[in-house]
Amino acid sequence: MKLYCNYRFIAVLPAICVILDYTLTFFLAGDTSMITSWEASPFVRFAVINNLMIPYLVAIVVFYYGASYAVLRILDGTEYYKFGILLIVSMSITHLIGGMSWYFRNAMYSNGVLVMSLLSIVIAFIVFGFTLIREHRPAAPIKKGTPAEETIKKDT
Repeated sequence: MKLYCNYRFIAVLPAICVILDYTLTFFLAGDTSMITSWEASPFVRFAVINNLMIPYLVAIVVFYYGASYAVLRILDGTEYYKFGILLIVSMSITHLIGGMSWYFRNAMYSNGVLVMSLLSIVIAFIVFGFTLIREHRPAAPIKKGTPAEETIKKDT
């Protein structure tokens, strides 16, 4: 349970997984022409073509850690924290299986990676929508004879 509550440590997970993803990509792809032809990420293709992969990797690792840390820090102590964890874990798994797609080189496997990416997006939208609906619904009326009613009467 300590690991689950430590958002500083959990925020490292996507950063590690993106490093593993791109390490596997370069190791298993064979050469950069395979990456420029078959890599799904347009950012990676651009970085490879323009010989900017190291700065891109550093930037994406810093971004993933910073975004994960910020989101989990904001959500820490709320009932939405578990959804933040779910989103970060699903993104991390997506990167890991994305890097492994160069090993399998199978259309069905690549489609599974795409489904995982879409799942992360769906989780984010559902949680965002749920939050908006929950936060904007009107408050329940105060029942007569409750301590809350007595406090309101005393204050007015």
